[in-house]
Amino acid sequence: MEKSLNSDLETSGVQPLFDFHRQHPDVSLESHVRRKRIELGLEVSSLQRIYLDIRFWIMLRDVVLGRCQDEAVIALLNFLRETVSTGRAICPISESVLMELLKQRDPITRNATAQLIDDLSLGVALVPIDERISQELCHCVYGQHGVENLIPLEYLVWTKLAYVLGQVHPHETGLAPEDELAIQKAVCDDLWTTSLVEMLSHAGEPNLYFDWNSLADRLNAGSAEHFDQIKSYSQAFRAEFEGSFRLFKDQLLAISEEVTERSGMAFAPVNANEPAAKRFEKFSQAIPTLHIGSSCHAAVRWDQKRNLTGNDLFDFHHAEAALAYCDVFLTEKPLASLLTQRHLGLAIYTCQIFSAPRAALDWLRNCDR
Repeated sequence: MEKSLNSDLETSGVQPLFDFHRQHPDVSLESHVRRKRIELGLEVSSLQRIYLDIRFWIMLRDVVLGRCQDEAVIALLNFLRETVSTGRAICPISESVLMELLKQRDPITRNATAQLIDDLSLGVALVPIDERISQELCHCVYGQHGVENLIPLEYLVWTKLAYVLGQVHPHETGLAPEDELAIQKAVCDDLWTTSLVEMLSHAGEPNLYFDWNSLADRLNAGSAEHFDQIKSYSQAFRAEFEGSFRLFKDQLLAISEEVTERSGMAFAPVNANEPAAKRFEKFSQAIPTLHIGSSCHAAVRWDQKRNLTGNDLFDFHHAEAALAYCDVFLTEKPLASLLTQRHLGLAIYTCQIFSAPRAALDWLRNCDR
């Protein structure tokens, strides 16, 4: 078994990593991954984070392929390449970008888009939505409990492209526990530097079909059924937030119990004496992914002339990633218009939103001076 293992490790190129980690069995896999995430978060925090939705990735890719002659788009691509290469900016992605990329059936354009993502993201991505919300909940509960010296939330939500859909490690390998742990950490290190182009080369033809339009239809039907109960946008937002939050209530209870156990004190929010409405406002804003997504859904729910589409669901996920954790969001005009509606209250996020390449480029150039 050991001879076969060594041969496989040498073939895969992770033998030096495995040898290193076998000498450090005291470092758990969780600690190893957390350290890498925090180090990455520190690096990313010093850069301007520019989030592109799939429309902008495609526009820029078409410049690379010689299919787009729009001067503003060409100039925007050149600017992004220059600022990324000189260590001033980065264009990270989320799992929503990857999923939309995998919907592209032409391997030539798909690979060209992937290569551009590699070039401008430098391999950086946000952790998946459910994990982001878990981090936000944990940070919120610990903060409300008065725990000091918390690691900033923005350091904990970044990962590399290989893990954009979630963290997976080798398990049940049949090896001794210390060897399995060494392999897990070695594979993590190896995947940490794996490009998106390389990932796609090993993935075969993607098959991530999901009927997002049917999901949107079901959500529309549910909203219509309860429309008479909604008398204001604020009420629509609260209904959307509470509906989404139900999926994470068990996690909240578990985190609260953990805080109580570690501190030896019963959980008591620091703002317990504030009015209930104010506490809800602060709590919802402390979970930015849920807050932004619920705001988008509530805006559509409150607009009697509009129904959700499958594309809206992707757009809202892009907005959650960009507004909460990036400095600039390049997206299509309808979403930009929705996000800047005053009653949504999303101006608390300092992310700049643009739908026109020229306007985005002008702002970025001025900001870069």
